[in-house]
Amino acid sequence: MRRAALRPLVLLVGALAVIVAIAVASAGIGGSDQNDPSSRSTGRLGTLALYTWFQDLGLQVHRISGGFVTSGTDMLVVYDPTVPFTQSDVTATLGLLRAGGDVVVVTDTATVANAEPLLDALGAAPGRPLDSGVARPAQPFDATQRVRSVPLGPGYSFGPEPLLVPLLDVNGDAAAGVIRTAGGGRAYVVGSSLPFSNDGLRHDDSAYFALSLLQRARGGRVGFDEVHHGEGAASSSGAGAIFNGPIGVAAGLLAGVVVLAVAVNGRRLGAPRAAGERAVLPGTAGYLSAMGNLFARTRHRGAVAARYADELKRRVGSVTGVDPHLDDAAFIASVSAIDAGVRSEALQTLLARLRALQAGDPDERRLLEAARNVDDVERQWLQTAELRP
Repeated sequence: MRRAALRPLVLLVGALAVIVAIAVASAGIGGSDQNDPSSRSTGRLGTLALYTWFQDLGLQVHRISGGFVTSGTDMLVVYDPTVPFTQSDVTATLGLLRAGGDVVVVTDTATVANAEPLLDALGAAPGRPLDSGVARPAQPFDATQRVRSVPLGPGYSFGPEPLLVPLLDVNGDAAAGVIRTAGGGRAYVVGSSLPFSNDGLRHDDSAYFALSLLQRARGGRVGFDEVHHGEGAASSSGAGAIFNGPIGVAAGLLAGVVVLAVAVNGRRLGAPRAAGERAVLPGTAGYLSAMGNLFARTRHRGAVAARYADELKRRVGSVTGVDPHLDDAAFIASVSAIDAGVRSEALQTLLARLRALQAGDPDERRLLEAARNVDDVERQWLQTAELRP
């Protein structure tokens, strides 16, 4: 190899060594992000694991930064806000709920004051402090019945409120609850950040608890609020703050060396892409495959079918007004009394089929076929609702 071609390589290796040294030094002087709650953070308090997991499930996940705009979001995740909510932020969140979207508000004793304007507007008053421990379901709310114990860090409970339905209980106190709003949206409030953090998501049934809150977001857009982690339009913190310091200088040095190496060697980075090549969006099959892989590790692939059955009942219930929490027989009887006919028979047949898959160990082909049938039946009922005056 020519000596001239070796020089950029030597510079590149040297720049990498500088970056590693700076990163190690930064961690040694308190530069660790262990207390950073952002979805970009790999620390114990961060939610990068939750964000990545939702992506692997095929959900359309994005971060809200720069401005607190919720128009492109079906489910908003507000996790440990380090920046207080303003009245305009509260108004935007309530607008999302009135439009039928969902909001998950997760705080603990250190950050509840920042979310208090939003909690007050939702009607979820913070109650007594809670010590670290384990919460149990206050009532059945998980279609797969996998949520039995959820770890909690130091947090708080929610006082008795007319609209708040407890989901998690600790010695009679509600550690988590749900509030159904007038527009059909639902606000979930959780008084401890541990279950959704990088550190807590892998313990007990935290992952299944997070999954149970996504039943309305199948195929929807999930937005992680980073504005209230300092990524506002006028803020110098957040994702861009990494470039305001020695790490930014090192990154600039690396970029310069890479450009120099390419210029000296006269080579492109990687093979050329074909003209007009299109990106492939995750579809139903990809979503189902991710879900199947998740439950395959626990040998409960039938739980995917159970989740589809619960979603089907919820969708039909939103059209007919029948409570989707009824058992299947009572639900079918109530729906048939309102709208008897071919659709009710198809609904009954499909629910029975999904329950049969739930009890077995179906393969992906059968689950995919069931998912398509669920979409067809849901579309029939929703189209009927749209035609009504």
